[in-house]
Amino acid sequence: MRLENAGFSLLEMLVAMALSAVLMLSAGRFLPLLAGENLRLLQRVQLREELQQLMQTLEKAVRRAGYCNGDCGAGALSLSADCLLLRWDDNSNGKWEGVAHAESDYYGFRLRQKQLETQRGVAACGATGWERLTDPAFLAIEQFSVERAGRLVKLRLVGRAGKTLETLESWVEGENL
Repeated sequence: MRLENAGFSLLEMLVAMALSAVLMLSAGRFLPLLAGENLRLLQRVQLREELQQLMQTLEKAVRRAGYCNGDCGAGALSLSADCLLLRWDDNSNGKWEGVAHAESDYYGFRLRQKQLETQRGVAACGATGWERLTDPAFLAIEQFSVERAGRLVKLRLVGRAGKTLETLESWVEGENL
């Protein structure tokens, strides 16, 4: 009875280990690149979502501007560089409550130090007490602009997260302007 050699020879094992080492080195160089690209993609998606959320807030405010369940007058929308001031009858009482009122119908959005801010009860862009809508640790708003053409209002947001830059534009019809 003769026993046959089973298994691999030393030479075969060394060749297999060398090939495995080459494959592992290749994977070791590829995985960090893949992880970096994945991080950039996630950052871009989050940036896009944040800008879309901000745009929806601005669009809603522009559509509301000028609403009054009575005769409130004119001046529902005021534009300046990097600032948007609006008025609407939030409680449908037929008048625009003043700036000092607890339920003021005056609203504002502005760009300050690369952050979008909002405030209720504001009649001027230079006032104090504004609140940030964006997180400065993640997002910088490079541009916030508003243009008006009759009842149409063009909103433009340019945001940056890391090296990623996104631009959103929207034309909104001011239903009560």
